[in-house]
This record gives sequence, structure tokens and C-alpha cells, in this order.
Amino acid sequence: MIADMAEAHLTPQANALVLQLLAVEGYRHLDQVSSWPDAIRSQQPDTGPWHYVDIPLYAEQYNEVRDCHFDQHNQRIDSLTCVVDQLPKWTRVLADPAQPLDQREVALKWVVHLMGDIHQPLHAEDDHDRGGNDVRLDWYGAHSNLHAVWDLGVIEHHFGWHLGPGYSFDHDAVRQQALRLDGEIASEQRVIWAPSGELIQINDRTIAWVNYSHHLACAAYRHLPPVFMTGWEDQYQNWAWPVIQDQLKSASVRLARLLNEVAARQPATAGVKSE
Repeated sequence: MIADMAEAHLTPQANALVLQLLAVEGYRHLDQVSSWPDAIRSQQPDTGPWHYVDIPLYAEQYNEVRDCHFDQHNQRIDSLTCVVDQLPKWTRVLADPAQPLDQREVALKWVVHLMGDIHQPLHAEDDHDRGGNDVRLDWYGAHSNLHAVWDLGVIEHHFGWHLGPGYSFDHDAVRQQALRLDGEIASEQRVIWAPSGELIQINDRTIAWVNYSHHLACAAYRHLPPVFMTGWEDQYQNWAWPVIQDQLKSASVRLARLLNEVAARQPATAGVKSE
């Protein structure tokens, strides 16, 4: 949904750049590549930590030394690994016209995906439970966990969707609902969520986004009932869906702004064409 909403607000220059990069693999829309980083995790497990940052649940905010040095086995390493490092890194690759097209296309996939991940609250916390994955619960009759509820459960329940194998989904249905959500975003919200200078200040902006997601993660735990009695899902759904809506909307506005600023900095001699 984030990819669809962002795509609707690309400048002509950004749309041309995106189309050129997507054409490397024969695609035409951002939503066609938005799930690719999830799909490759089994073949490239070292990319796992790139999708999240384990800020201790009751910590006030992100701390690079404490939170961004863990590999796929949760072992501490010297290099930076978390989403707070990876989103700016791939943004810089995407914005660099000296990089090969295929590498910039990979960067585009990561930027689109990680913009969503960094706005998912359970990707910005840990309570010794693997970001909520170990918080087992039943969600509308199906065995699930807290992380999955925030990844897909609330969204799927609201729209009546079900993700298919290999992270497949009905692109037409998602696009239709994405554009409806996009139409609810006020112009004032777009300015507040994504002021100019996002590309230049990508490191600071990324930290600000993850800190807000972390704040929402704390609330996600606080709203869990002490006992999972019948009907608790409805109360949780009614609270969580407006929160998730705002995160989807703000992520899309920021993604569009970032891609537009990337395209605006490309040299005029690049000769990027839409077809």
C-alpha cells in the first residue's frame, strides 16, 4: 500500500527514473518489488537484521551503539546492521548515478521496503521476545503472534485480505484501497510528515522515524489485555487500525518525497526516459 500511495505522487522525473530502474527486471510498478527483500531472506539470511532495530522496549529512544550491531544470529558484531543504517545506505546507492543500473534497481527495492519496515512499530523494539514474535496469541481464530498482527493481521482483517505464498497478494485490490487511503491525506499532513530536505538529512530523518515507531510499539504492548478473553481482538483492532493507517500514510508521503528528491538530483545528461 505504501508503494502504491507513493507512486501516485512521483514527479515526472522521479516516475521516469523509477520506470527505468524497474525495467531492469521487466516491472512497471513499485508494488511489484516491494516484498522482494522479504522473499530473499531465506536465501540471504544475513539481510535479516536490515529490516528492524531492536530498541529495548522501555528505552526512551534509539541508541546506535546499543541497538545496531547484531547479526542474523543476534550476535554482536562491529559493523552497523539495523534498518536505521540500511535505509540511508541504500538511499545513497539509489541516488548515485555512477552506480550500475542493476545495483540501483536493487537499492530501489530496499528503499521501498525499508521505508515500510521502519514505520512498522514492532520493527523498532524488542522485549526479549524477538520483536513480538514470541508473544503468542490467537488472532480471530488463527494462531499468530504480536509481530504478525502488526505486520499484516490488523490490515488483513480490516480489508478481508489474505497474503498468498511467497508474499503474493492481489495487486489490483491493494492499489484500489491504497488510493482511497491516499485521498484522505491532507496537504498540510504531507508538509508536516515530509518537509523538503529528506534526502540530504536522511540519517537524521531515519532516526526520527524509528523513534516514533518505537513510541508506538510501547503503546502496542500497553494495549494488550492482561488476559486474552473472547472479544479482545475487536478492541485491539479498533485501536490499532487508526495507528497503522497513519503509519502507512506517513510512510508513503516520505517515500514519495525521497524518490522525488533523488530524481531531482540526477544530472540532466543522464538521459532517463520513461520508455
